[in-house]
This record gives sequence, C-alpha cells and structure tokens, in this order.
Amino acid sequence: MASQALQQRVNALWYGNNKLAYLLAPLSCLFAAVSSIRKHKQTSQQIQFNVPIIIVGNVTVGGTGKTPMVVALIEALKKLDYKVGVASRGYQGNATQVTLVSKQHSSTDVGDEPLLIHHKTQAHVMVGSDRVEVIQTLINDHQCDLIICDDGLQDYRFKHDVEIIMVDGERVFGNQLLLPAGPLREPVERIQHADFVVPTGKTIPAISSDSMKLDIQHVYDINDKSNMQPLSQWQGQSVHALAAIGNPQRFFNALKAKGVNIIEHEYPDHASLKHTDVVFSDQLPVLMTEKDAVKCQSYNLTNTWVVPLETELPEDFIRRVVERVNM
Repeated sequence: MASQALQQRVNALWYGNNKLAYLLAPLSCLFAAVSSIRKHKQTSQQIQFNVPIIIVGNVTVGGTGKTPMVVALIEALKKLDYKVGVASRGYQGNATQVTLVSKQHSSTDVGDEPLLIHHKTQAHVMVGSDRVEVIQTLINDHQCDLIICDDGLQDYRFKHDVEIIMVDGERVFGNQLLLPAGPLREPVERIQHADFVVPTGKTIPAISSDSMKLDIQHVYDINDKSNMQPLSQWQGQSVHALAAIGNPQRFFNALKAKGVNIIEHEYPDHASLKHTDVVFSDQLPVLMTEKDAVKCQSYNLTNTWVVPLETELPEDFIRRVVERVNM
C-alpha cells in the first residue's frame, strides 16, 4: 500500500535521527511565516461565543489521544448537567455542509472519529467544513451550553475559553521541527499558553504533572457489544491486529504487553478499510480499534473483535477544567 509506505517514511523523517529533515528547514520557515500571518489576522477579529468553548487539540500531526479525551470530558460534563455539543471538521468524511452525526451515518459520510464519539456518548456531534458555523449551529439549533472542539487548536477565529493540548507520551514532539521537516503544527513553546497539557500514556514531568493513562482490558464482538470478554483470555493466542490510527504501534505494543501474539496490519490514520483489508484466509481472530470498527459495521464480519480503550485521568482533572470553564 503506497500510502502506508509513505507514512512510514514520514515517521522515520519526523521521529528518527534523519538529517534529511534539516534540508527541509527552509520550507518549515515558510510554513511558520504563513501560519503566523494567518494567526495574527484571525486573532485580530476573534468571535466570542456566548457559551464556553473547550479546545482539545495538539501541536503535532497525528494521534495524541484527542478522541479518548473528548469522550472522557463528555461523560464527566454530562454528569454535571451540561448539555455538551462536539464540533468537528469531520476529517476524511464527505460532509461539507453542517451535519448532525447520527447512527445512520457511515464514517465515509462524517469521518471515523466524530462517528465513534457519537456512538460512545450519544452527544450532539456536528461536522462541517466551517468550524465556526458548526459551533453556532450547535448553540442555536440544539441549545448546547458547552462546546468541545475535537481539534481546532490552530483555528483562532474564535476565543478558546479552555485549551487542552494532548501530547503523545511516546513520540512527544519528534525532531521538534515545524512542518514539513517535522511533525509540529506550531512551535513547542505553544504549550506554555495552554490551560492544560496532557501527555498520553505516561506522565512527563518536564511537560506537565497531568497525564491520561490508556489501558486495554477487554474485547467485544464487533456485531454484539454485549459479548465482551477479558483480554486475558486471549493471552498466548495468535491473532491479526489491525490499526489505522495516528500511532498504530501504541496499539500493537499494548496487545503484546498483554501477552497476545499478533500479526500486525498497519494502515495510515483515517484510512478507509475495504472488506479485503480486514478478512484473512487463515481464520485467525481479528482484533481492531474502536475507531476502525466504525468503518466496518456493514461488512458482516465474523470472529472480529473490538478493543476499547479505557482512560484514567487525574482525580481532580475534571474539577479543574470546570473551574476554568466558569472563570
């Protein structure tokens, strides 16, 4: 798969000791200049919405745990009687007009992450090419009193009331260079201006005292979520492990740590998965992430199991976020 090979080369450039990255430094300078001009223009005429806006974003390209954080925030804030709306661009989905995500949609319609968030939380999740329009529609048409932006840290057209920057606890900031020489969308110093910086997987004291722990303990049948089994029952078994996420190796390593013998199938983040990508001739079980499972609901798969992420945040994290919201 050409796109997979390209992704591997990019990762080697950004996260390895690759001197080629420094040859691209002039392009990074150009990227920085354009980004700075765009940011200045947007911040000079910022919109202030009449409900709090929480940004869950990152300064790097790729998976840093934004979706698990959004899900955890929704569940916690719903218990505090907030009517939460989620705004997303619906990356890789076909929807350009403002669209309220429903269970009738496919990932091709609205993107895999918005669909997963809706499936897990039943929150009002809305996608569209214009994030400002999406937010305003959630407020006007659905009376949401708090909006979580899934991504959007670099969208400065509106005021960010609370910023949560997610950081990959393993890869961190890579070679610390801006695109295209490195994975950074903004300089590392940008994290100093966020309300919260949350590494995924482990605490990194030099960055933050917070962290979001991720664990896998169970699997469930892709066709029957009530058919759940402890992952420990799969110890020593050989399975196909499939991931089309920002950092597939994190998923593979987590399965290996639980003693599962895996045959790795890595695809680019958000890749559309065909039936032939997830069915194998040897009849071994297939394990996949929840983000990938929402793309495969129509395939009538058998012996295919979904591995949900279990998140753990510091006990007082939500309290501190709510305090910041109410400031």
